Amino acid sequence: MQQHCDNNKKESENEQKSMNSTRADKRITDTFKLSIGILGSGLIGKEFVLQLCDQTDVLEKKCEIVFIANSRKEIRFKEPFRPSEHARELLETMFDGTNDLAIWAKNLYEGLGLELDIVKCATKKERQSIVLQDLEEFKNKSAAYCLIDLTASEEVADMYHVFLALGIHVVSANKKVNSGDSARDQKCRGLSSSSWSTAHWLYEATIGAGLPIISTIRNFSASGDEIFEIKGVLSGTMSYLFNTYDGTKPFSEVVKQAKDLGFTEPDAREDLNGKDVARKVVIAAREAGWLDATIEKTMIESLVPESLRSCKKEEFEEKFASEVDEQILQRFTEAKERGNVLRFCGSANLKTKELKVELMEFPKAHAFASLSGSQNVIEIESSRYNARVSSTLTISGPGAGSRVTAGGVLSDVAKLIARLGDVEVLI
Repeated sequence: MQQHCDNNKKESENEQKSMNSTRADKRITDTFKLSIGILGSGLIGKEFVLQLCDQTDVLEKKCEIVFIANSRKEIRFKEPFRPSEHARELLETMFDGTNDLAIWAKNLYEGLGLELDIVKCATKKERQSIVLQDLEEFKNKSAAYCLIDLTASEEVADMYHVFLALGIHVVSANKKVNSGDSARDQKCRGLSSSSWSTAHWLYEATIGAGLPIISTIRNFSASGDEIFEIKGVLSGTMSYLFNTYDGTKPFSEVVKQAKDLGFTEPDAREDLNGKDVARKVVIAAREAGWLDATIEKTMIESLVPESLRSCKKEEFEEKFASEVDEQILQRFTEAKERGNVLRFCGSANLKTKELKVELMEFPKAHAFASLSGSQNVIEIESSRYNARVSSTLTISGPGAGSRVTAGGVLSDVAKLIARLGDVEVLI
C-alpha cells in the first residue's frame, strides 16, 4: 500500500514537473512582441501611433506595427515597424500634412528606410478580404496579434467575432458592437471571456474617451456591489454646446461655432439627434449586467426637429435656426429662473429598466452643472454609493478629443500586455 502511495506521489510530481516545463516554454519572455494592425488613419489613429512612440521604456519594447489601414488603402510593413523616439519627429511631420497612406508610405521608406507595400481596395468586400488575409498571415508569425479598431465602421464591427474566434485580440474605440445588435455583442463577449477563449476584447474608449468608466463599472460588479442607475453627460460635443450657451446669442450660432472648432460631426445632426449618447448609455447598461439593453429600448429626445431629420445637410443648416433657437432659449430661460442649468444627459436605470437620453435641468450646485468645455461626467448610484449612505460615485474629465481617446486605447493595449504576461500562455 505504501509502495502504491509512493508511486502515485511520483506520478503526481512528474505530472507537475511536466506542467511547469510546459508553462515555462509558453511563458511570455522579454522578447515577446504584440503585433498590432491599425484600422483608422484619422486624428485618433495618428495620435495613437505618436503616443506609442512616446512610451519607449514600456510599450514600444513590446509592440510592433504590421499594418495601418483606412477604407481606401493599407500600408503593409514587410518587416514590423517598431515605434520609437527616433521615428516620432518624422511621423509628426507626416501626420500634419496628409491622410494619404501612399504619401505616408513614401515618407516612411525615405525617412526610416522601412520596406512596405501599399494595398488599394475599392470596395468594402475587398477591405474585409484584405484584413482577414493579414490576420491569418501575421497570426502565424506572431505570438500575439491585436487589431486596433479606430473606425466607426459597421462592416468592421461585423467581423469582430471572426477576429476573436481566430485568437486575435481586439482593442476598440468603435461603439457599434457593444451598443448594437445584442446577439452579436453577446457572441463577442462569449468569445473573449469564456474559460476556453484565446482572445481579449477591450473597449474602454467607447465611453468617455480615456476616462475609466468601463473599468469602474466592472469593478462594481467584481466587488459584489449592485448598480441601481448610471447617469451622465456623455457627449463632448453636447457638453460643449450647453456649457457654452448662455442665451446671449442663438443656439444655432453655438452649434456653428462648435462645428468650426471640429467638435461636431460634419453633419451636426449626428450629435444633436442624441444617438451617440444613446449608444454610450446602452454600453454602460450592458456592462452593468443588463445585456439586452438596446438603442431601440431607449427614449431619445432629439434636438433635431422631425421636419429636418431626413433632408439634405444644406437644408438642415439653413432652417435649423428658425426651428430651434426660440425653443432652446425658452427652456434655458425657464431653467435659469429656477436657478438651474441645462445639460444633455443619458441615463440607464437598472431597477426600472429605463434608458433615456434627454435635455435635463440641474441645480448649479450639482456636479453636472460645474462642467466646462467638452468635459464628460458620469454618476453611478449603487447599494454602496448612494445618497442614503454617503453619496454617489462621480467620474469627470475630458470626454472627447483625439489625445484622450488615443490615450484610452493605449491604456487598453497596456492592460492587454499585462494580461498576456499574467496568463503565461501564448496565443
